[in-house]
Amino acid sequence: MGAVYQRMQGVWHPLAFSRKLSPAQYKYSAYDGEHLAIYAAVRIFRHMLEARHFTILTDHKPLTFAFQQNSDKCSPRQFNHVHYISQTTTDSHHISGQDNIVAHALSRIEPITAPVNCGVFAAAQDGDKLRTLLVCNVALQLEKILIPGTSIGLYCDTSAVKSRPYVPSPLRRQALDSQSHPGRKATAKLVSQRFVCPAIQKDCPSLPIMPAPQGLVMV
Repeated sequence: MGAVYQRMQGVWHPLAFSRKLSPAQYKYSAYDGEHLAIYAAVRIFRHMLEARHFTILTDHKPLTFAFQQNSDKCSPRQFNHVHYISQTTTDSHHISGQDNIVAHALSRIEPITAPVNCGVFAAAQDGDKLRTLLVCNVALQLEKILIPGTSIGLYCDTSAVKSRPYVPSPLRRQALDSQSHPGRKATAKLVSQRFVCPAIQKDCPSLPIMPAPQGLVMV
């Protein structure tokens, strides 16, 4: 799940968080799952939300009526979540899914793909001196594999069932910055599953910490 807190200072400035669901939370209904995301967002950003007016935007329309619902119809968990959120705001509005881009990007792990064309990628590989050292690494088996339908070959590690292309150092940061980041360790694991990317833990970016006085919480 993911949410973003946006503050207005000339333009919108986002401060985001995302978190993996527990096995029990995976079984929640869509309503309870979206409700949990709002509750978690308010808890995390509470020190910036207290005593300030803000609006909750959600693409799950039934949640906009949560504060008007009879408490007798709520489960104990739903009641606790509503009670906690209502201590800071009861201003909740619906937003269409296509307009809820930032929050959706945080709650979905997108496939990792190279942000450049294959020709540029291959040329960068050929010019990377580190690749020569990696060829001697017994844990890796770098082989040049032709891309189907082209005459371009990319150096890939073939030691596992699924081949992983080697990302040359000039393109490494660009490849990382083009992806969503579910956290440093999780991002490193995702990249390592698909690419040969030395020093991945060092290169993985972390989310910046920004002060956010007031605005919107989008989930």
